[in-house]
Amino acid sequence: MADYTFLDLIPAFAEQEHGEGWNHIFGDPVLNPSAAVGITHVVFTGVLVLLITVLALVASRKYRKRDEALVPVGKFSVAGFFEVLFEAVMGMMSDLMGKKAAKKFFPLIASLAVFIYLGNLMGLVVGFAPPTSNLNTGLACAIVVFLVYNVSGFMEQGFGYIKHFMGPILLLAPLIFIIELVGHAFRPVSLAVRLTGNMTGDHMVLGVFGDLAAGIFGVPFLIPVPFLFLGLLVCTIQALVFSLLSSIYIALAIEHEDH
Repeated sequence: MADYTFLDLIPAFAEQEHGEGWNHIFGDPVLNPSAAVGITHVVFTGVLVLLITVLALVASRKYRKRDEALVPVGKFSVAGFFEVLFEAVMGMMSDLMGKKAAKKFFPLIASLAVFIYLGNLMGLVVGFAPPTSNLNTGLACAIVVFLVYNVSGFMEQGFGYIKHFMGPILLLAPLIFIIELVGHAFRPVSLAVRLTGNMTGDHMVLGVFGDLAAGIFGVPFLIPVPFLFLGLLVCTIQALVFSLLSSIYIALAIEHEDH
């Protein structure tokens, strides 16, 4: 089944995604010269960044006056959405690493949570493709987390951070060190593949049942309604899992241990 977005209405993009020739304008990938180069996830990442910027500007209007900022909003609003999300993220981080460390790393984890959650939700909108269903997007986020928690570990503990890789038994330290290095190297891959796989599967399910509904009833949005609710659950869980694991990695890196 072909997975189309509104970009396929533009001949150049349609040829790039589903045809031959046009994609070579961008050059071939170094590691796979025979592969087609896709830019759909790049375009929708730009759309996502623009969307987040607009929502942030709308939400910031509430905080221009101190008195208004302290008054809770009685109905759903953009500011209320961010407040609920940020409160949940901050509570999770405080439980894992303490309030002081949580405040320090909150901007990173909260930004990832917003980016991934809204990126996931884009897949539920007809004509849009979630940028988080592309492995490149997931890897970019995961590599940022990987660099942050390792750098933070060294900054917090100095060379004592290496003890995290050696285990409690000195005799087994060389073996444990190699195992830990491999395990840490696969952490960003695990984060990215988990996010990408689940969002790709969710988007494919919606597409398959949408085509089925269109073929049977001529209306593509009848059957997928239950799957939209399931997709909403998947979007939420994946954003939560990515944020949770990122927080755990940071908490473990800055934690002082005596071996």
